[in-house]
Amino acid sequence: MQSITKRLGGLMKNRVYFLGLNFLSILLLFFTYRKMNQANKRYFFPLYLAFTGINYFFEFIVLVLTKAYEYDPKILKKQYFDNVFGATVSQLFVVPTTSLLMNLLNLNAKWPTLLSILMTGLDKFFVKQKVYKHFWWKTPFTTVGIQLFYVLAKFWTIQIIERKNKWFELMTVYFAVFVSYATMNFFHVALFKTCFFHINLYRNPYRSHVATSSVYSGISALIFMPVILYKKWYVTLLSMSLFISLETLFIRSRIITISSPPVFYSISFLTKLFSILIGNYVLRLLKGNTSSSTSTGSESRSF
Repeated sequence: MQSITKRLGGLMKNRVYFLGLNFLSILLLFFTYRKMNQANKRYFFPLYLAFTGINYFFEFIVLVLTKAYEYDPKILKKQYFDNVFGATVSQLFVVPTTSLLMNLLNLNAKWPTLLSILMTGLDKFFVKQKVYKHFWWKTPFTTVGIQLFYVLAKFWTIQIIERKNKWFELMTVYFAVFVSYATMNFFHVALFKTCFFHINLYRNPYRSHVATSSVYSGISALIFMPVILYKKWYVTLLSMSLFISLETLFIRSRIITISSPPVFYSISFLTKLFSILIGNYVLRLLKGNTSSSTSTGSESRSF
């Protein structure tokens, strides 16, 4: 009885620490949006997704490819999916939120140092509480990594808001699509078991799936870009036809197994459609044209 109670206590402790931190991050996100300059509010969502996308790429290298550390929020049953859930939600809320806070509220130069110290303290605390585990990663890496990310986020913000840099706008749209597609792909597999990649890169099949799915999401986001930028019906048709053909080939080759064809193809179509819509919306925000049509037959504004 005591062992069961102890186990339940540990499970609840991890969930409370992890979800509590992310809940505070969401509150900070809303606070930042309310307090920021009205004229720059259209940049909030694009920058948020750009910062998240940068973090996703970093997490893919450090967490998935090299196994630097491991999260243990005890939310999902499958241990590796639980690990990735922890990483996904952290990179979706905690780090991007603090970057937005500093850059959009124009906080002074001491804040990056203060927030990196805070993040370092959280790193140590979570390791001690066994919510998070280091392998080759070291706490000082967190301090340096956060500082470097804040420098990059500041530079990115300047390129988007002040200089209207077209290449950074393009990369921001790409990150918006990638974050949307990769996040939805992870959750529909982890929660509903819709499909599974069978390319054995690692001993752990779930790690192999996440690695393959991440690369697939990154490539898919590139293919979506012409649909978003050119808004021609035949580009959309060609893109969707390519995906249907490719995924059908993967299924027949048993690279992907699916739980149910109707469910898989429906969710696959909806995730792609929603990702394209998010990309269109971010593009319109960056161009200051939030009222324009998202029709696939209309002309896009030139980069």
